[in-house]
Amino acid sequence: MKPDPSRFVLSFVKFLGTPLSIAAFLAATVAITRAREGRWEQALLAFSIALGCGGASGGAHWWVRFHARAVDPSERLRTANPDAPWMWREDWASSEVRTSARRDANRLMIIAIAWCVATFPILFIVPHRALRGADYFAIPSLIFPLIGVVMLVWAMRLRHRFREYGESRFVMTAVPGQIGGALTGAIHIDQPIPSGEQVALELECIMRSTRGNWHSLTVWDRTLWRSEQTSMSDSAGSIPVAFMIAPDCRPTDDSNPKSRIVWRLSARAGQYRAEFEVPVFRTGT
Repeated sequence: MKPDPSRFVLSFVKFLGTPLSIAAFLAATVAITRAREGRWEQALLAFSIALGCGGASGGAHWWVRFHARAVDPSERLRTANPDAPWMWREDWASSEVRTSARRDANRLMIIAIAWCVATFPILFIVPHRALRGADYFAIPSLIFPLIGVVMLVWAMRLRHRFREYGESRFVMTAVPGQIGGALTGAIHIDQPIPSGEQVALELECIMRSTRGNWHSLTVWDRTLWRSEQTSMSDSAGSIPVAFMIAPDCRPTDDSNPKSRIVWRLSARAGQYRAEFEVPVFRTGT
């Protein structure tokens, strides 16, 4: 499956979490020093860099926390189904797993706008200083507004994709998907794709490991098993899904938040993209 550029940008920011925090602290120190000396132009530049780095570090931490967190199980469903963990989540219990296209697009848009606003002064101060005073040492700081522009472009693409297709939902034929058996169902889209269009499907078993603390928190996804197939949208625009699952795979497991086993179903057709976290267990039936 092709990588999502918006994920690449956020992964890049996440990877730089610790150095961004250090850079924010150093830039803030420089800004205070230059302000005391009355050198307001340099103070504003340093403050913009500090604000951009600090915001990026905080946003990266927040995004990683959200990415690593499992959906909280319902206590009511847990009590009613103590031996059936695939019934502990509302979406799994209803046999209908939904995407969060609107929410993801809005989150990325907020981060991108905040970043662009924080780093906007750099676009004016750095070129001015380079042309007027031949001060070229600050030119590398132009990468900060550039990252903001890239995130903003991809946030706009996500919003455009949502407006074109809306939300998607995977309606499962049976819950859960069976290890040594099958995961079957159909993907339904608010704005269906044309009938007869080919759709690339992928089912992955992932070990999601969380390491570190606050600004140095990282999430690593390691694929343990993968299967790919091509489906075709039917007359209603829905996408049939039918995967056979190997008998030696590991079941969904959220018992350890630092090392989760996640099953992810992905669909791709043209500009359409969708991902679903699906329940796959060994039930013995």
